Amino acid sequence: MMLSWYGPQAFFILLSSLLVASCSSSPTEAPAATPAASAPAELPGKALFATNCALCHGPDGKRGLNGAHDLTKSNLNQAGRVYMVTNGLGKMPAFKGQLTPEQIEQVAAYSLTLQ
Repeated sequence: MMLSWYGPQAFFILLSSLLVASCSSSPTEAPAATPAASAPAELPGKALFATNCALCHGPDGKRGLNGAHDLTKSNLNQAGRVYMVTNGLGKMPAFKGQLTPEQIEQVAAYSLTLQ
């Protein structure tokens, strides 16, 4: 299981983010995951991903620089990815001070297309 790489803190973070997402008063629909080859170039999160994430994760999500995880193998859903981008973990920095909540949602949604 992928969570063993992070240890008990990651399990708690993922569980907390899922709990928060399930308690949301406004229902949101997560975008359907599509293969990277069919991801349209105009996806708003693609440019944000290229600028903020591709250095470590690579343009295809597989690079793994500085211990970055292979996003094509991640089992995190939209809510888990939003949490990770917002707050960071380990060597991954938090982007809550650099990106708006809407931009973080867009990056997370785009990262799901890399699976």
